Amino acid sequence: MTLLGCQIFSTIAQEGSFARAADRLHLTPSAISHAVAGMENECGFPLFTRTKTGVTMTAAAESLLPAIRRVLASNESLDQSIAQINGLHKGVLRLGVFNSACVVWQPQLVPAFTADYPGIDVQIYQGSYADIASWLKSGTVELGFLSDSCAQDLDFTPLYTDPLVCIAPLNFPTRRPGRVMAEELRGRPFVSQRSDTDADIQNYLKHNDLNVHISCYVIDDESMVEMVACGQGVAIMPQLLLTRQGAASSVQVLALEPPSGRSIGLACLDRNSLSPAAREFGRRIRLFSKEL
Repeated sequence: MTLLGCQIFSTIAQEGSFARAADRLHLTPSAISHAVAGMENECGFPLFTRTKTGVTMTAAAESLLPAIRRVLASNESLDQSIAQINGLHKGVLRLGVFNSACVVWQPQLVPAFTADYPGIDVQIYQGSYADIASWLKSGTVELGFLSDSCAQDLDFTPLYTDPLVCIAPLNFPTRRPGRVMAEELRGRPFVSQRSDTDADIQNYLKHNDLNVHISCYVIDDESMVEMVACGQGVAIMPQLLLTRQGAASSVQVLALEPPSGRSIGLACLDRNSLSPAAREFGRRIRLFSKEL
């Protein structure tokens, strides 16, 4: 019995009618009758009995039905497996990434992924938290790295807690080596990012009543480090970028008191609707984050 024959058999059993089965399968009633005749000839016994309201299965057909359903279930599983394989061997995966995750993490994650799945075109969209949240909601990107402070209305999986630190010129005086109290920063010129670039920094300033004087506005972490190093002011920033070798050689990195941090994670609209490539990339990111 062919796969189409199995589908026709199962559909007639469900609908109790050749005509309704034909409508559901987008076939003509004569095609259904011809297929049933062929199956009955192949099996050597009748499958359906005609009644005034439609058809009913014979006892032999009822005993055959479980095997027919197993064949159809196996075919569905095969179709899903093929789709899964195709999804990991061709297609596009678009990622929204904020600056420090782009600079520090993506060089470790993306090349390894594309080496294993060369048919997947991984496209990186770098932007602010607000940009990434907007791109996710519009469908521009499928996955996005975000702080939990900006992941409202999104499906968010925490990955890593990133402390906030103060960076200061090498000659900046502190009361205690390696640490700075929030109150020591009042009145100091600040290097800052736009409010939509790193909401966690802005939240720390507001929470600790630091109405700072902004001497320099930047849009990325590397510029912030360079401006602080040349004496434009101090800054509060996530520690992630400073984990790169040599990234903090020109500034002091000071622990904040009171301490604070951000929860970095992976965001999407619905994790159950992700493409196979996005699911696999997300799985690798979760494994990667456990080693940080």
